[in-house]
Amino acid sequence: MLTKTLAVSLIAAAVLAGCSSTSGPAFNISEIQTSDGQKAFRAECYGLFENGSACMTAAQKMCGDQKVNVLQTLAGTKTPSDPRNVIFNCVTPPQPVVATPEPAPAKAPAVVPRKISLDEKTNFAFDSAALTPKARSILDKLVADSKGANFASVTVEGYTDSMGPDAYNLGLSQRRAQAVLDYLKGHGLSAENFAMKGFGKANPIASNATSVGRAENRRVEVMLTP
Repeated sequence: MLTKTLAVSLIAAAVLAGCSSTSGPAFNISEIQTSDGQKAFRAECYGLFENGSACMTAAQKMCGDQKVNVLQTLAGTKTPSDPRNVIFNCVTPPQPVVATPEPAPAKAPAVVPRKISLDEKTNFAFDSAALTPKARSILDKLVADSKGANFASVTVEGYTDSMGPDAYNLGLSQRRAQAVLDYLKGHGLSAENFAMKGFGKANPIASNATSVGRAENRRVEVMLTP
């Protein structure tokens, strides 16, 4: 009876020992060269209960911080999704594409109105808003140079010197500005908005203490904004 019991125990021990050896992890990774000359590795995973996941884990350990790039898998288990024989190489993961911010749109240059000035000496009759031939010639050139353009605004401003009553000077500056504006509109100058204003003796550009300065102050200014 003792002999039979001992024999059974030895058989059980042998079976247990056999299960431990076949189910334990066993990996073999060797360096190979692919048909196109690439350096690669072959990972072969052994063991009755080893699976493709364990094989890929071994490949990842081989690659370290690099990514496992599977070149070919050979089905070694019942399911193709569980490979036991993997050919791979190690590649550096592509760096994430950093979107380049769109450059800020360039600021539009400040719109600088174009300005011409008509003085009284050569452009208006004395104490009158009638345009002289010289003034009409200047305005004709302005209209010709602006052919095809449509301005955002055209503003005409009239000024006088400080001599004489303020009310009279204001009226004269308005009449002269209106005469210039009417001429430009009537001869084809195009704009979204036309405006006119008389300032009388205000806003002098020279001293009213001299005849030369007073002559400079008697003027009509035309401003054209694109």
